[in-house]
Amino acid sequence: MDYLEKRIQELESEHEAHLLRASQPWGWRGLIREMLGRRLGRVTRLILLVQIALLAISVWAAIQFFTTSDVLGAVKYGITWAVLLIVANIYLVGMMPHLHTERVLRALKRVEILILAKKSDTD
Repeated sequence: MDYLEKRIQELESEHEAHLLRASQPWGWRGLIREMLGRRLGRVTRLILLVQIALLAISVWAAIQFFTTSDVLGAVKYGITWAVLLIVANIYLVGMMPHLHTERVLRALKRVEILILAKKSDTD
């Protein structure tokens, strides 16, 4: 736990403690679950399915690459394997900014909750 978390815990009331517990940062599973349920959930699911299909075909091409005996077959399956693996990784890396955005939005909501709680205490 860092300094800011300790400081927040020192200053919080019972109501604020409940709000802070409700807005705790999620792990990877929570972020992915949130991504699949939002506006872009269908697009995210489609990208994940395409990525899984590309990885499966890439594994098949890798098996064919290592089991073939002729050079032309090795080149054909080797290039297929490499290209599909690169494209699958591009899709994976393309999802990372979306994950980061979800984390930042959740942190901003947490700050907003703290500000509103302080504002309601002063009123």
